[in-house]
Amino acid sequence: MAVTTANPDKAHLWLTGDAYRAPADTPLPVGDLRAATIKGWDAYGGIEAGFEQTSEQSVTEKQVFNYRQAPYKVARDPLKEGMKFRAVDNTKATMLTRLQGGKIVVDENGNNIMQKGIGEEFALFIRVEDGEDAAFFYSPRVTLKGPATRAAIDGQTIDGWEFDVSFLAPLQEVIPELPEGMKAEKAEKPASPAPSGTTGTESH
Repeated sequence: MAVTTANPDKAHLWLTGDAYRAPADTPLPVGDLRAATIKGWDAYGGIEAGFEQTSEQSVTEKQVFNYRQAPYKVARDPLKEGMKFRAVDNTKATMLTRLQGGKIVVDENGNNIMQKGIGEEFALFIRVEDGEDAAFFYSPRVTLKGPATRAAIDGQTIDGWEFDVSFLAPLQEVIPELPEGMKAEKAEKPASPAPSGTTGTESH
């Protein structure tokens, strides 16, 4: 029998998940992250075809005239990450994201009419599940890369809107478990702000 290190118990096939939004800079939810209702967050509802995480970073190899063995230095642009998903339920979260900071107005005939804005920032929380296992993705500040793309209105496709989200604050991924042999480091507490009326330095 061939020797293998593969172990299906260590792999995940995320079969379902949900997405939520909240005002920008809303902290990561506390308590049961697998609850259907999360206080302070609005659920998108139905998500078609799951989520697609995107990552992009330009890497430039620098060379010098008198060193030929390998690149002399490597310059890396900031990491750009995001998430794509298609929401199909007409929920508050979906509508707010479609509006991009705009509003709904009522005309003289009582019709609700969308007035889109030019862009907004909000917090995003995503949960994916595989049986008893779950992973979570959170960013306190995200924005759409462009207007939502609507699905084809053809009698066959569920009406929905594709959101291509860019993380303006680093993505925080809560992993289901640590791989064997790894240890997590204790998170550092953020620095406390200087007292009012001080600059953070002492004068003598």
